[in-house]
Amino acid sequence: MYRIDYMDGHSSEGIYATEQLTFRTSNNGFVTTIPKVFFGCSSKQTGPGGLEPHVNGILGLMAGAGDEDFPDGQFPLVTRLGTSFSYCVGSLSDRYYPHNHLSFGLAVDLIGGSTPLYLQDGSYFVHLSGISFGGKMLDIKKEVFTEMALRKKIEMDSGSELFLLYTEAFDAVKAKVEIMAFWELTRVSPPSPLELCYKGTVDREGRGFPVMGIHFVGGVELVVNRFGMFWQVTDDVFCLAVVRSKDVSVIGMMAQQGYNVGYDLKAMTVSFQKMDCQLLEG
Repeated sequence: MYRIDYMDGHSSEGIYATEQLTFRTSNNGFVTTIPKVFFGCSSKQTGPGGLEPHVNGILGLMAGAGDEDFPDGQFPLVTRLGTSFSYCVGSLSDRYYPHNHLSFGLAVDLIGGSTPLYLQDGSYFVHLSGISFGGKMLDIKKEVFTEMALRKKIEMDSGSELFLLYTEAFDAVKAKVEIMAFWELTRVSPPSPLELCYKGTVDREGRGFPVMGIHFVGGVELVVNRFGMFWQVTDDVFCLAVVRSKDVSVIGMMAQQGYNVGYDLKAMTVSFQKMDCQLLEG
């Protein structure tokens, strides 16, 4: 039996098992077989909202810093398939978008600017240097990001949607959004854990809103447009998709959509290239 708890409050429990997995490669369709892959067959999921009906499960992309992280030989799928992986998600709001990509091994696209990557307990951590709006850096003490980095508290997570941000940095982002735009719109009570919601749609009312820049050590910037910055929670209400965190900061998939994100576990870097995911099919 197993039970696992996720950072966003979800949990899963059921039977722990192994299976042989077979993949058809992107190189002329050759078949790659991976024996004894550990996985959980879930019989119960709990948490805010539960898994959406169209979601079949969760594929973990965790990795270990060494064999000692997996003493029972339960090596993660990522390292069984090579030393790198990449993904490109075009739009989280369109579940039928046909050009999303997840690649392992030799098929990985490690393109764009890169920043150092750190591993701890199977998770991926990075160092931030600041956050900007419309090209202008917010007044956030650099010590805030330095302290989070030293404590391995800034995580890259493909399993989370929202951008969780440490309180001091979050307050600066929230204040900037409040004064920059939407002052003519009607504020509405936000559902937890969101804090800033308005009447309207991201597509209509958010048009022209300045982009948010997430700046990494090394000069790399993740540019987040209005569709990554705001979440359409109902047909006529949208909310800031950045939420307060008292501990760890997490860069979720809303901020990463529209990018090819490549993890090089040998060089220990993560790279970002803004692009149309369809271009990876060429």
